[in-house]
Amino acid sequence: MLLDAHRLEEQLQGSVAVDLAVRDAYLAFAHAQFLDGTTVRPAGHGYIERELRFEAKGDWLYSAVLNQKWVLWYFRKPALNAGLIDRGETKERFPASEETSRGELKLRVHGSGEASAVLQWIGAE
Repeated sequence: MLLDAHRLEEQLQGSVAVDLAVRDAYLAFAHAQFLDGTTVRPAGHGYIERELRFEAKGDWLYSAVLNQKWVLWYFRKPALNAGLIDRGETKERFPASEETSRGELKLRVHGSGEASAVLQWIGAE
């Protein structure tokens, strides 16, 4: 469930041009529906101004950071540690994913089809 539609609009009105397919992917993430009560919160910090945080029960499980040419998706440690997704299976499913220095997985998403694949993987629509 999206928590702040106004903040999402502000993020998308930024002066930096974003590829339309990338914008569609970001919107797919923003409007994803989760069965387990996960919320989607537009946020930002430091130099990251356009981010979605996916949170459940006080844990920050996933992130989507909007860039000009892709959405950088993070499978964060709380999701990995809780067993919500399996690291090895996720790497197999998304071979372009990379492990970060923090032990998280990141993936560049270029369109809504890829966003749908990620959302299906984590149990969202």
